[in-house]
Amino acid sequence: MKHSWNFGEGFPPRTVAIVGVSRNDDSKHPGYTGAGILRILRQAGFQGSVYPVNPKANEIEGVKVYPSVISIPEHLDLVIITVPPAAVPQVVRDCVSAKALNVQICTSGFGETGQAEGKKLEDEIREIALKGNLRVIGPNCMGFQIPSINMQMHADTPPVRGPVAFVSQSGGHARIFLLRGAQLGIGFSKVISHGNALLLDAPDFLEYLAKDPETQIICLYLEGVKDGRRLTELVRQINPVKPVIVWKGGLTSAGARAAASHTSSLAGDKQIWKAFFKQTGAIAVHSIEEMAEVTMTFLHLEPSPNKRAAVLAVGGGSSVATGDICAEEGIILPALSEHTRNGLLKFISLVNQGVANPIDVPSVVVDITPLHRAYELLAADPQIDMVMLHLGAEFVAGPAANVLTELHKRISNSSNPMSQHKPMIVALSEEGQIHDTETYARQLREAGITAYNSLRRACRAVNRFADYHRFVAESKMYLDS
Repeated sequence: MKHSWNFGEGFPPRTVAIVGVSRNDDSKHPGYTGAGILRILRQAGFQGSVYPVNPKANEIEGVKVYPSVISIPEHLDLVIITVPPAAVPQVVRDCVSAKALNVQICTSGFGETGQAEGKKLEDEIREIALKGNLRVIGPNCMGFQIPSINMQMHADTPPVRGPVAFVSQSGGHARIFLLRGAQLGIGFSKVISHGNALLLDAPDFLEYLAKDPETQIICLYLEGVKDGRRLTELVRQINPVKPVIVWKGGLTSAGARAAASHTSSLAGDKQIWKAFFKQTGAIAVHSIEEMAEVTMTFLHLEPSPNKRAAVLAVGGGSSVATGDICAEEGIILPALSEHTRNGLLKFISLVNQGVANPIDVPSVVVDITPLHRAYELLAADPQIDMVMLHLGAEFVAGPAANVLTELHKRISNSSNPMSQHKPMIVALSEEGQIHDTETYARQLREAGITAYNSLRRACRAVNRFADYHRFVAESKMYLDS
């Protein structure tokens, strides 16, 4: 009989104990020690009570210290354990005695080691927790980042509120996603690192996030999952309402070996996961970078199942490469209608330029009047769903920066319904790396423009986005029929 954990009681936590806070902490790895976690929570302005635990100290960094969780006078929502592996079972027993609601075991050195001693300790912890009805997150995990209460996971990931949740078996991936998310304008509701998933696994957190009003998009990094059937059914239910973006690690033999040593996870057969994505419609990605860019796309673009783009590019050779990249990544570049083509030719010279799609128009992208005119014509074309500008970073660094910002303002303020529903996307060229594409892409994002570091990344993200909306639309039609 499977245990029902009902994760969510005492979460987000308001009373937190940290067991294993040393008096002298010289660690260079913030967050991996009790003292480091205490410091991070205090610096973040955690909106709750924090109780350090150390039987050999009375005060640390001006904060009263308790000898054990049992001696803490307040009911505990969360106990964070950072003591050495051999000491963890006794602390878990104390948590049961103290009637703590949730326990996060940061400590590693358990089943992921592949050693008999580590597995034995995990079995002991599992038995104690099951008998005591104690919810255990981890071991070998970094726990939580919850911006609504200023709960911070890493020293360099300040809490930024938003509608995106991330559930990750890897604390390192959680940190990278938080950092990259900040660069892409992504804010978070909850970030959960659950490590070895001894008791609480991804489906438990999914059930909670499905009902969480702060969460609108759910991202998952999985190395393995104990109950694949439950995961599949949950994602099938949640995905049409809240998009579920999944990076499944460990699908190669080398990746599977790494997953086993990282979080003691069995990665699973590639064909099984292929069927999972087909059945649930979850969005498959293959890196943190791709997950972040797909998430940004969901946040910024209006829902659409279509992939037909008009691309404004610079340079004939670049236009050829642009067409190839779009086709390879599933974006359709239809021929422009005669009306659109004739309209463009009224103000675009064909000397060293062209109005086939991709549209080679270096003179247009540096002048707001023809660029806005071109956008309006393309947006009105019924064969076009979006307008993409593929530019070298040098254009954004030079004459095009203010032009793109002005175009975005005009589109946002336009009374033309076509302008409001045909998105403008900017993809910077990574050819030659003459300029730092990320710097200029970030400047565009700060101006409200949906911008990507490369055309391939832009096309890939938009393709995933459109496939999701097509799946949801087709599923609804099937259910309604």
